[in-house]
Amino acid sequence: MNLETLYRTYKSLLLSVAYRMLGSISEAEDAVQDVFIALREVNLESLLHPKAYLVKMITNHSLNQLKSSKRKRELYVGTWLPEPFITTSAEDPSEELVRQESFGYALLVMLQELTPPERAVFILRESVGFTYEEIAEMLAKTEASCRKLYSRAKAKLDPERPHDVEASPKQAEAYVQAFVKAVESGQFEPFINLLMENAVLFSDGGGKVRAAIFPIVGKKRIVGFIEGIRAKGSLIGELRQVWISGQPGLLLLRESMPPLAFCFQLSADQEHIQSVYVLANPEKLRHIQN
Repeated sequence: MNLETLYRTYKSLLLSVAYRMLGSISEAEDAVQDVFIALREVNLESLLHPKAYLVKMITNHSLNQLKSSKRKRELYVGTWLPEPFITTSAEDPSEELVRQESFGYALLVMLQELTPPERAVFILRESVGFTYEEIAEMLAKTEASCRKLYSRAKAKLDPERPHDVEASPKQAEAYVQAFVKAVESGQFEPFINLLMENAVLFSDGGGKVRAAIFPIVGKKRIVGFIEGIRAKGSLIGELRQVWISGQPGLLLLRESMPPLAFCFQLSADQEHIQSVYVLANPEKLRHIQN
């Protein structure tokens, strides 16, 4: 298999792994490019299992990237949210890397709470389906160590793990339109009724634009926050319904200001909104074309 064939066959998979590891589309794309540049020095004819070899390369590249960016993450102002992968349709074929139901945006957020080794084992096991023996070889660890890392990751995630039940386009339309109507009219009562009592809003401005430094808990406080930024004119613009890493959301395009992205995580019964994610950091939205 030549380099071009490997690229066509495995690019999407490698981008998927890197994006879930790094939480950044741009960094994931750079990682994939670096891997294929490095492959030029490899005897491709000797690769018996190219998929495993490439995933090993991208995973370890991502682990090194996380290690080098650790200090930057520690100094980040406010909540750090993954860069959103935005599409205009739940059926968009370009969304292949995030279409798996078990890896919606809410879970991507929670993955940031895991240590890099825990994250790697969890992704390789749940997303790619490798055995513990294969993962151990990729990460230069024992099978027992990988099992422990996976167990710890599950223990951290499961108590709070979002129920990533896929919302239908019709259901998504209802929730996002309730938000749109509230923003346009200033009447937030219908939207309040859609929020869980203990709903949480996470806002990421990265210290570059105004945003809530800490998560906002409770539906009344959430609505108060949204009403406040609306009153300041920060929500004036064109609201477009989109999908963010497979979950319903909105993109706000503004003429003289950077865009905003809103993502809504539904409750297990899909009757309410349990989490709202507001992405305002312009660096994480620079890939969006008006």
